[in-house]
Amino acid sequence: MLGRSRRVRIATFLVVGTCIYLFYGGFLSASLLELKPSPRKRIQYPFKEKGFGGKDEDKATAVKQVMQRTFGLYKQKAWGFDEVKPVSGGQRNSRNGWGATIIDGMTTAAIMGLSDIFADQYDWVVNRVNFHKTMGLVDPFETTIRYLGALVSTVDLLEAGVISPPSPSFRKDILRQARTLADNLGPAFDTPTGMLWPRVNFSSARGVDDSGRRNSYTRTHLARAGSHFLEYATLSELTGDKIYLKNSTRAWNWLVDNKKGEEWPGILESPRLIWTGEPFGTTRTLGAPDDSHYEYLIKAHLLFPTRASTRRHAKRWVQAMTSAQTHLLSTSNTRPRHSFLLSYSKGMYENKMGHLTCFIGGNLLLGAAYLSRPDLHSFGEALIDGCHHSYVSMPSRVGPEEWSWTPRERKQTRINGFTSPVTAAQERLWSQTGIWPTAANYNLRPEVVESYFYGWRITGQQKYRDWAWDAFTAIANATSTHWGYSEVTDVTATPRDGSERDANLRDISESFWSAETLKYLYLTFSDPDLCSLDSWVFNTEAHPLKRRFR
Repeated sequence: MLGRSRRVRIATFLVVGTCIYLFYGGFLSASLLELKPSPRKRIQYPFKEKGFGGKDEDKATAVKQVMQRTFGLYKQKAWGFDEVKPVSGGQRNSRNGWGATIIDGMTTAAIMGLSDIFADQYDWVVNRVNFHKTMGLVDPFETTIRYLGALVSTVDLLEAGVISPPSPSFRKDILRQARTLADNLGPAFDTPTGMLWPRVNFSSARGVDDSGRRNSYTRTHLARAGSHFLEYATLSELTGDKIYLKNSTRAWNWLVDNKKGEEWPGILESPRLIWTGEPFGTTRTLGAPDDSHYEYLIKAHLLFPTRASTRRHAKRWVQAMTSAQTHLLSTSNTRPRHSFLLSYSKGMYENKMGHLTCFIGGNLLLGAAYLSRPDLHSFGEALIDGCHHSYVSMPSRVGPEEWSWTPRERKQTRINGFTSPVTAAQERLWSQTGIWPTAANYNLRPEVVESYFYGWRITGQQKYRDWAWDAFTAIANATSTHWGYSEVTDVTATPRDGSERDANLRDISESFWSAETLKYLYLTFSDPDLCSLDSWVFNTEAHPLKRRFR
């Protein structure tokens, strides 16, 4: 009797255990692998229903005025060049001489309702720029996110009535230029994997490496390999030509569907060989130069939420973010504690995080809101708080390009423990704030205020607007020059006079200053209905694209 009773109990335990496993295991598996949110699921905070969150007129106007000043001084000193040199008033071509500041800033002018500026930009696009003529080799990644992204986004914005079109033929005129550019970039996809050549020679219509040669050992990082879907898929939607969509998805078959040898699900080793798709290096990071690959995984699904083909990208995004939370998340051992992301390479961790990586907090909030993942939402908020700390810890209240902290975790590192402050100045900052800059420059980057924008639009928490205003005033104060706004050499410096201040400026102002930084700041203070996250998805250069619900 005792033996039989024991066998019954064991059998009952196994049955119950199996049921629990199947229920919870199936539930967890479904939450990860069977993502089927309603395509129309609300992402933005319901500001109107809650009775607050309208436009902050004064702050939005202040940001708009900086945009007007930026473009006015550029037009005066460097029209037709890619950039103005904001300290000297000279000119600089860094993006093939197609007028990057004009085209990349076009959607910002449209969103701000700056019709005079937009008219000049529109005229340049449809009547002046020549995408057959280029200065040197063309970078297909930067060209796609800045130029092509701006062109297809402008069509979407005009058709949505965000700004009045200067011409009734705007759709045909802009798409003519967009197709010319995309067709000239086409040879970049001429590899067995569809992973892009690092450069394109427009004269010979051939994809090449950085030096202008072709060889099968050329490699590329994940951002270059996996950050073209939004722009090319939208171009296919607007033109009806599916070749652009086809080109943009070939590399994703390797990056999204091929899971061979993944130690951390969803997070890939980088760089990759463009000929085979195999990893050439062992770096695993959500930061540069792999960042926007992970950004686009969730955004591809948001762009086309009803397509089963993009659901697998959302699944991979969940896998990657879950792996990052497990393997890369770090907490400082100083108080108050802050969250950052480690980098990993060759089996070793490094306690460094870059400004570029700060996009991930907002990206986490975006995906978590759509997929109903409160765990990933908390992860995102913690990282935004850490990036905010990188700003307010600096004497200028502008964050550095890269910083370090002392982690609480024990990880395998390159030396006996994580790196520590090296100089007396770093030691002093670490003792006061818990972090120290390892690259103290600020390059007019948008990623921190980008995450504030998502924080405000998704949670409705006023702190994100407050943080954005604090960042705007600090950035404007540190970067303003006679001819625009300049990169800063050292955010830990507090210049006492004009000569010291000028000496701390780098005379460079890339087009993402107006395309991204000012746009995200303006949208944080504008009416939340403007480019609502329920209707628009932003490419990695902050160009909004209409979500397609069909």
